[in-house]
Amino acid sequence: MKSQPSPKPQIVSMLLVLTTSLFAFSACSEKVQGRTTFDSNKDGERIAFASNKGDDIDIYVMNADGSDVRQVTDEPGGDSFPAWSPEGTKIAFQRFRGETFDIYLINADGSGLRQLTSDPATDRFPAWSPDGSRITFSSDRNGQSDIYVMNTDGSGVARLTSDPAVDFMPAWSPDGSRIAFASERNGQSDIYVMNADGSQVQQLTNDAAGDFVPAWSPDGDRIAFAKGRMEQSDVYVMNSDGSALRQLTHDPASAGTSPTMKVSLPGQRVERDLSSYGNGSLHRRDQSVTSSLAEQSVDDVFC
Repeated sequence: MKSQPSPKPQIVSMLLVLTTSLFAFSACSEKVQGRTTFDSNKDGERIAFASNKGDDIDIYVMNADGSDVRQVTDEPGGDSFPAWSPEGTKIAFQRFRGETFDIYLINADGSGLRQLTSDPATDRFPAWSPDGSRITFSSDRNGQSDIYVMNTDGSGVARLTSDPAVDFMPAWSPDGSRIAFASERNGQSDIYVMNADGSQVQQLTNDAAGDFVPAWSPDGDRIAFAKGRMEQSDVYVMNSDGSALRQLTHDPASAGTSPTMKVSLPGQRVERDLSSYGNGSLHRRDQSVTSSLAEQSVDDVFC
C-alpha cells in the first residue's frame, strides 16, 4: 500500500494552571513560581511564550528548537497567555496591571501594541477565530466569568454565556462554527462545547478530577484537554461529541507542579506535546495516539 505523506504539524495551545480556581492566582504568583504559557504559530516553526526571564513577566518568541529567543513585550506588570493570529503575524495576550487583566494585541516583531479591552473587570484567555476576524475571551464584567467575543480591534463585544458558574479558556473549532470551553457549572471543571453564537451548550466531560484547556484537532473531529489536580495532570483526547475518551500521557513528572501543556492533533498523530514544568524547562514530545513518548528537551530557555 502506498504510504500517504504525513500532514504538516498544526499546533493548538493548552495553558494548564492547576489551582483550586484559575482566577485566584495573580501575576505575582505566576512570577514567583516560574510558570510559563506559550503558543506556536500556524506552521509550528515559532513559539510565543510568557516568561519571567527579566524583571517582569513578558512575551518572547523563539524557534521551535529553542534558538533565536527574542523579547516582544517589555512593560511593567505581567504579560501572559500569548495567542498567535491565524496568519502568524500578530500575538494577542493578557496583561496584568494592578488588580485586573486586559487583552492586548501586538505584532510578532514587538511593534504596534494595542489595548483591546479596558473594562474594570478581568478579561483573560484570548483565542482567535480561524479566519482571524474575531477574538473570544473570558471576562467577569457582568459579575461572573463568562465567554465573550469581540472584533480584533476591540469593538463589537458580545456575551456568549451567562451561567452563574465560572466559564473560561475558550477554544474555537477549526471551521469557526463552535467554541469549546471549560466551565465549573456542574460543580467541577469540565469541558463544554457550544455554537459560536453561544447557543446549544453541550457538556462533554464529567469528572471530579477537573478538566481544563480544550484544544481542537485541525479536522475538528477531536478535542484534547488536560485532566487533573495539583498532584498530577495528564493530556486526554476525545471525539468532539465527548465519546471515545483516551489518555495520552501518564506523566508522574508533573506531580506537585503547575505544568503548561501544548498539544497538536494533525491526522491520527499527536505531533507535538510541549510541557513546561515548575523548573522552567521546556519539553517537546512526539507521540502517536497509541505509542510511547519520544521526548526532546529544550533546556535553559527560561530562567
